[in-house]
Amino acid sequence: MNAESNKYEYLSYPLPEDVLRAKYAGDTDALLKLIKARTDSPLTHPLLKKRLEYEGEICALRERRYKLTRAQTLEKLRERVPDFKDEELDKYEREGMCEYVYLRGEKRYLTSCPGTLIKYDPALAKREINAKNNPAEPDLDEFICAIKSKGEFAMRYEIESTLKLDDECFIPGETYTVHIPVPAKSAQQSADKIRICADADALVSAPDSCQRCVCYVRKLNKNAPFGVSFTYESRLKYVNPLKDEAHIVYPGENAPSDDDLSEQLPHIRFTPYIKRLAQDIKGSETRPLYIAKRIYDYITTNVRYSFMPPYRLIENQAEYAAVNMKGDCGIQAILFITLCRALGVPARWQSGLTVDRESCGEHDWAQFYTSEFGWLFADPSYGGGAHRRGNEERREYYFGNLDPYRMVANRRYMTDAGAPKRFLRYDPCDSQDGEIECGARGFDISEFGKTDFTKVFEEI
Repeated sequence: MNAESNKYEYLSYPLPEDVLRAKYAGDTDALLKLIKARTDSPLTHPLLKKRLEYEGEICALRERRYKLTRAQTLEKLRERVPDFKDEELDKYEREGMCEYVYLRGEKRYLTSCPGTLIKYDPALAKREINAKNNPAEPDLDEFICAIKSKGEFAMRYEIESTLKLDDECFIPGETYTVHIPVPAKSAQQSADKIRICADADALVSAPDSCQRCVCYVRKLNKNAPFGVSFTYESRLKYVNPLKDEAHIVYPGENAPSDDDLSEQLPHIRFTPYIKRLAQDIKGSETRPLYIAKRIYDYITTNVRYSFMPPYRLIENQAEYAAVNMKGDCGIQAILFITLCRALGVPARWQSGLTVDRESCGEHDWAQFYTSEFGWLFADPSYGGGAHRRGNEERREYYFGNLDPYRMVANRRYMTDAGAPKRFLRYDPCDSQDGEIECGARGFDISEFGKTDFTKVFEEI
């Protein structure tokens, strides 16, 4: 395991049993006192002190995100589904579809819990009143038909991205360090087609950065936004990996390295359960391409889509998905990557934005490697969504292929992005929302806003 892979290994270290008791009981005051006592004690090994300090730092995050009492959760559900019953929430809890923790003596639900339930259960969604229409988005089935016919499809984009701290969080006179994600070189994004337009004081990381960002370091007396605009092209080639003759689809990509096969603690971890599950999915199959397909089929037909708490609150993301059988796009992608690597199939991360004419949104997916075709794509969450809709053609397409309605900013999980930060990153996993900190503290996404505006959206 290389040094970069070891960077976050401390997050996989165990916590002392008294700290765990306070954590799972939701006794935050006791938890913080125990953490301080442990970190101050000469008996605590230095290896554990960083892990304990991290646990103390995320206490406030847990309280911010798990805000809803049971009564408040029911109230918010009934605002959208007036006839929603108490026993229905009990049923969803038994099915593992409600994200909650115990805090200060009571259950506290994730703020996104009501939306998750309505998204999860189509029958519940049909009972929703005044449901808002989703913004217009590209017709994926139309696109899939087009790329199968043409063999290749490309889009050109120009996007403006802005980060601004909330006024109530702004501290005058501080020097602020801000990271804004921008397009990185990747299989579908050629470096010579990427143009970054930033202010003169911007630090722009290299096109082949694993997590590419524009970084600003500015002293501010008045709150002001930080911005960047960029253009790029997304070019995809169609392949049917189970039927086409062998050929390298994206010949410009580097060969897989040991990093694409290794554990990357704490989330890409070959635990006993992951290794046994991987073997069960693999069965008697020995061909890497078909092993990857079995993993993709398992995830897309079994793991349910669910909104997640902040990733920092999940101790082992791949195993979380494997045990709870739920996860959002990133959690499903990490499970796919981990199972592939556990079975000797090189796999790696991609993430950034999904882009349409009206809006942009965060999204994560994966790549995997076989000798027949080189690096290909897999998007388990899009495949799983197609499965839920009974759209088998779309589900099959997202094994090996992607759509071009995306922007790749990140090509490796849990890696430094641009200029170093003084405080723990809001999202240490990858860079999609951006980051803001000053000399006094770092800021959570709930304390700043990111706006991505599509200016150009055209087929080329």
